[in-house]
Amino acid sequence: MNNDKSTDISVKQVRGFLRDHPTFLDENPDILETMIVAHKPQGAISLVERQLAVLRSRNSEMDEQLNSLYAIAQDNETMFERTNRLVANLLKANNLSELVQSLYDSLGKDYGIEAYSLTLLGTAEDFPKSIARISTPDIAKQEVPSVLSSTNATCGRLSASEMNFLFGDSLNIVGSAAVVILRSKGNLGILALGNSDSEYYTNDMGTIFIDYIAEIISLILPNYLHVQN
Repeated sequence: MNNDKSTDISVKQVRGFLRDHPTFLDENPDILETMIVAHKPQGAISLVERQLAVLRSRNSEMDEQLNSLYAIAQDNETMFERTNRLVANLLKANNLSELVQSLYDSLGKDYGIEAYSLTLLGTAEDFPKSIARISTPDIAKQEVPSVLSSTNATCGRLSASEMNFLFGDSLNIVGSAAVVILRSKGNLGILALGNSDSEYYTNDMGTIFIDYIAEIISLILPNYLHVQN
């Protein structure tokens, strides 16, 4: 009897609580997923309908997540194919001019990057002719000291003087940049990518792509220089 009364009181309390808080189940949909309610032939039960609505919502969220993952996978596949083409073209280059031209063509046409530059560190006598920019190491240290002292790629908004040094004529369209040093027994050059959106390149973004391209160029570039820095 005591158990029956205890259960009866508990049921009354639950009923009273739900009656006094009609939105409780709506605000706690996870509880609906654990409840079992008979679905009578003569008509739908509102709780069942609510359970179905919750399940549909969950399915919709899962579909969105799957679509997002699929889109990311497609983007990664596209990036992989573009990067393979770029590396192949860099390896096919017969001289520094072809190397830089292949790099610029890929960055501009294949990747759609708005602004880009390769700045070689040395003097004009050190390098065969190409469309790459050239700067002495001393001037580079004056203009982009934070870039040269960084061991990782530098991403974000740079100062006007830094942007001017890296992009020159393209300065007016660059709001943010990703910059990495090319190294091989010393600093060989600076690879810079720019975008008109000041928030496109940020200091917390991933830099796998630009780091990888910089590593490939750093391995190939010394083969085409008159002297190595």
